[in-house]
Amino acid sequence: MAKAAAGKPEPELIPAGQNTGSAQSTFGNIVDAISQIQQFAVMERSGQEIPEDFLTLRGALNFFHIGFGNGLIEGIIFALLTALILPISSDEKLMTAVSEYFPLAGSRLFLWALNCAPIIIAVAICSFLSRYRIGMITKKAVDSLLMGRCFCLLIKGILLFVLLITLNKHLTDESARRFSLVFSLRNADMAESVFRVINSTMPHIVMTAYQTLAIFFTAMIIPFCSIWLVSFYRKSQERRAEIFWSE
Repeated sequence: MAKAAAGKPEPELIPAGQNTGSAQSTFGNIVDAISQIQQFAVMERSGQEIPEDFLTLRGALNFFHIGFGNGLIEGIIFALLTALILPISSDEKLMTAVSEYFPLAGSRLFLWALNCAPIIIAVAICSFLSRYRIGMITKKAVDSLLMGRCFCLLIKGILLFVLLITLNKHLTDESARRFSLVFSLRNADMAESVFRVINSTMPHIVMTAYQTLAIFFTAMIIPFCSIWLVSFYRKSQERRAEIFWSE
């Protein structure tokens, strides 16, 4: 307090890899952000008092940006995998052909797990943060990180849903044949195969759109649920300890 009164600026938290004077990427590194949260958790566990304003607005926004960037990467990888896996899982001939080179591709369960892999990994990493959400600073940092990720996933989920629904609405046999000819460079045999795959995929587009919404919604709430459960368990343990020592 005395230092603040003397006019000394408050310390500013800048996640590792982001310098205020540099023109680096807008989005930081999720590993660096988690490492910094771990450092603050160590300080809070040791009983060291950290001012509430130590995590400044810029610091909170940096964590938000890191979470947003992480969600953006998740969404892009998920969308690319969906575009690749949906036709394979929808067309038996294509699945058989791919499984000759990659035997696991013959399992729809494996394809679904592969499609959701980036989401599952990110959820596991974010849920890992629950053990470090201890004091006021770590809570603000973790919450900012998760809110940025959730905001991005919400946008990406809605965009993918709208895109798939729009695609299903405007995709007809005629447009599918035109696309097949262009994609196959006017090769008749290849165009027929591409059209067959598109025709097999069309009935699954709407279901995939709703599945995408469900997956993104689940990916948004699981980290928060895990963090809240751990926090609730930690508080209940503290209350039990207080009751035990007060008796």
